[in-house]
Amino acid sequence: MALPRFTIYDSRFTSVAAVFLSVCALTLAFVGLFEWDVPLTRFVRSLNDLHMDRLTNPWLAQLSNIGDRLGKGESLVVLSLALLAVGYGLKHPQWKDAGWQSLIAHGLAALSANILKHAIGRPRPKFMHAGNIELSPVSGSGWDSFPSGHAAAAFAVATVLAAKFPRVRWPLLAVAVAIAASRIIRGSHYLTDVAGGAALGCIMGMMAVHPWRDWYASAGVAIRRMTPFFVATLALVWTIVHLPSEVWPFQPLLWSGLVLTLVGLVGHVVWTMRSSWRPDWLSGSLARGLVGLGLGMTAGSLFVTTAVLLVCVTHWLEGFTGQVEPVAEGPVGLGAAMAEGLFVAAMLLVLGASYVLRGIVPM
Repeated sequence: MALPRFTIYDSRFTSVAAVFLSVCALTLAFVGLFEWDVPLTRFVRSLNDLHMDRLTNPWLAQLSNIGDRLGKGESLVVLSLALLAVGYGLKHPQWKDAGWQSLIAHGLAALSANILKHAIGRPRPKFMHAGNIELSPVSGSGWDSFPSGHAAAAFAVATVLAAKFPRVRWPLLAVAVAIAASRIIRGSHYLTDVAGGAALGCIMGMMAVHPWRDWYASAGVAIRRMTPFFVATLALVWTIVHLPSEVWPFQPLLWSGLVLTLVGLVGHVVWTMRSSWRPDWLSGSLARGLVGLGLGMTAGSLFVTTAVLLVCVTHWLEGFTGQVEPVAEGPVGLGAAMAEGLFVAAMLLVLGASYVLRGIVPM
């Protein structure tokens, strides 16, 4: 028998605390990613001609062109209209809702992105000189880099469709990621530009899906859900651009993270298998949090570890109020056992990848 699942409204304190911690972690992620804006832009420039008007690599050029077309406003509007046509034609309310809500999310994201673009006035990468980034609010074309409009619109629509069609949510979000990445490859935006656009799009998409009277709760849910992905991106970037070091605190964090990851995996197996000697304080959220914290520590950075710790504390807070999962009892089925095996294998694969990819692209 499963205990009832609680909602975000059952504990206002923990909800506010979770959002606050997520905002702090998200801020750290953006600060960390900002460090790689210029190096990544210079790397992209090495793939382009002098004026960054054309990609010399045909595969990158093709990916860039596809992402540019898919992320254009008219393409996303056509998608929403197609959903509406199918919804009204087949009298399917789910498709109709997806069409209207994706249109609303797209409009909100585009409007917000354009306001921020001209209010901030960050120059496009082609105007970057000697690594200096200047701001010129309310300037003309070329001073509208942050946030990326393509990324904002793509993630706004993808968030709505992922909520309406959860079985294909990961492919939908993968397309949005590809569109955002194409803007970096094309030399049109910095890394944090597309990250900011993605964050804005997720928030607008979540607000469009839920009732407007709960817009603040919807925004909070969006922030909590997207923050782990941004922090994971920070950890990945940090890992691939930093070589192993003997300088403190790299080695202590690396080995402590390895031990903590293994402890968390063992705890998760014990919790999932519902062993008779499972301690009362052990939960799935606690075990997964330990795994996540351990993986973050293997980056060997106190900065990354702090961001990951904030995400883990948020996850634990949600677990305390029952937001993550119900507590199940009874025998474990074959499906649950297989899922647990896949989870453990995936985490071990991530652990191995962090070792293989370390310093693969030093900057």
